[in-house]
Amino acid sequence: MIYLDTSVIVSYIDEVNPDHVRALKLVESLGPDRVVSRLTLVELVSVYSRAGLEEPIPLAIYSIRSTGARVVEVDLDAVLREAVVKAPDLRLRTLDLLHVIACGVAGCKGFATPDLDIVRRSSTISKNLGIEVLAPPP
Repeated sequence: MIYLDTSVIVSYIDEVNPDHVRALKLVESLGPDRVVSRLTLVELVSVYSRAGLEEPIPLAIYSIRSTGARVVEVDLDAVLREAVVKAPDLRLRTLDLLHVIACGVAGCKGFATPDLDIVRRSSTISKNLGIEVLAPPP
């Protein structure tokens, strides 16, 4: 399974996003088993709400489905416990940390993201969590 970062989904959906073409290529390069967590759904609804878009919940669900991903159940308490332990080593922003940990808790082998902070920490993420960071082609 490959976990899609929220930024991949936003870039994939938003055709005027500067990373749109890169997100398309990244998503197309992934196998069919793409997932997100409820954390992704919450983040998308928040992004779309802040942007003033109507009906952010259906739009978030549509966005996830458009990438071919499905929402997997993840024990968010386990994610939070693990995040506390791994935060000093991973040194990621809070939501990024929670997504990467959720990826591991879900049993995913890859984390797809265009986020350069996460990409720069890819060897640390791999070492600590056994997850490969997958970035879009340049």
